[in-house]
Amino acid sequence: MRTSLLCLLMLLCISLSAEIRSVWVLPWDISSEKAVSEVVEKAVENNQNELLVEVRYRADALFDTSRGAYLYPNPEPRSYTIKEPGFDPLQSILQKAHTAGLQVQAWVIVFNATPLDNSLLQQNYLYKNHRDWFTTTQNGSRFSGNRQFGYFLDPGVPEVQDYLLDVIGNLAAGYPELDGIHLDYIRYPEAIQGYHPISVARYQEYCRNQSEIGYNEWRIMQVSGFVEKLNTRIKAINPKLRLSAAVFSDIADANVDYAQDWPDWLHKGIIDQVYPMAYATIYNSHQKQLERMKSLGMDDKIVIGHRAWDDKERALNALPAGSYNLDSLVKRIGLARDLGFAGVAMFSYGGLKPGNSWNDLKRLCFSEPMAYPVSTVIQVADSIPSPEPIFYPEARLIHLDARYVLETRLPLAGQWNWELWASEPLAKTQKHYSEGINHDILELDLPLSVSSLKLMLHIDKSDSKYRYIIPLELSTKDE
Repeated sequence: MRTSLLCLLMLLCISLSAEIRSVWVLPWDISSEKAVSEVVEKAVENNQNELLVEVRYRADALFDTSRGAYLYPNPEPRSYTIKEPGFDPLQSILQKAHTAGLQVQAWVIVFNATPLDNSLLQQNYLYKNHRDWFTTTQNGSRFSGNRQFGYFLDPGVPEVQDYLLDVIGNLAAGYPELDGIHLDYIRYPEAIQGYHPISVARYQEYCRNQSEIGYNEWRIMQVSGFVEKLNTRIKAINPKLRLSAAVFSDIADANVDYAQDWPDWLHKGIIDQVYPMAYATIYNSHQKQLERMKSLGMDDKIVIGHRAWDDKERALNALPAGSYNLDSLVKRIGLARDLGFAGVAMFSYGGLKPGNSWNDLKRLCFSEPMAYPVSTVIQVADSIPSPEPIFYPEARLIHLDARYVLETRLPLAGQWNWELWASEPLAKTQKHYSEGINHDILELDLPLSVSSLKLMLHIDKSDSKYRYIIPLELSTKDE
């Protein structure tokens, strides 16, 4: 009996050893330096290991867009939620969270473009400048923004996709220390929308020239195509950056109503993790959704999102006042663990602040600290033999304010190694690069007379004969 109990405890420890413990953090919770400190302290105190921090609410920025502008433009304004002048919420939380051992993903609202507060609508960047990008029904109607928490951009408009690729690329380029980018509202608002005239015309052309498909299949192609393009872009900027998304937990609803075919994203490998929003208050419905997800066979890529507010849309207090309460949340976390998913996430940090919810949840579910599982950090393998390069590598060093950017143009994708030399090594790295243009942000202490240095880049491709020494000249970002 004692041996069986010991084995059970060992199995429990093993099952929890790879658990992601995540919490969604809204803009209002990181509006000041003090607020950021409180978020990090509360997460550490309650044995969490990841923060999903909302840094793009509705076409605005809770980060410094100038940092990534050397690669991709981002015209969106500073968020009205930031209270302190000059304060960079993302930089602050990255520094504090990483020091405390927490992972940080930048949470980005994608196709939802406008706030619910009508008094803020006229100041919204996309509402003012690109209202013609918003999606419609078949008869051209654009419903009230309150219907779906804001007006949506139409994924079937190529300009929309190009714009959003730049905005999110700007974020990835500006903050190389990020652990991931977390997508939300990566979908259409509902089944009867998505009929922007440009998208409809493209659909008709596709059916004439390619094959006849239903319109919802076309909508799915637009959303999935964007995810694939974004994955390619951010991995070109930083191959170690994870791409994840908050998705609908009912797979059928996600596909039919919202054109969000996230199981296909996982199967194709165009996204690293999904966080299904399993918010059903009826336990049997919740359980069936999780069992359906379990049948996909991709447990290690699925982090179950949990509802941390009650059935009357109030903060989740410890007292069992309604049909959905803290006990309901604890039971659901137990189910996610029993089914072997990668971890659990809670929406949201603010919903657990009132009362003693955090303290009780720690006691019941998170009594022991746990580091973020290393196995979920993406490692890109260089397993394909290298063909002959179609051109020789090129490189330049770009001066950008207090930092430098090493831009390399590589003929082949794969694992490359480089060392930057003057009279001695200045920097080096080994990582997976994409074919074509790649960028590394370097913190170099170079003299003012840097033009007198003879800078050389020693670069080679792992497990190949390709080795080069490239003389470098210093340039500015405008050259």
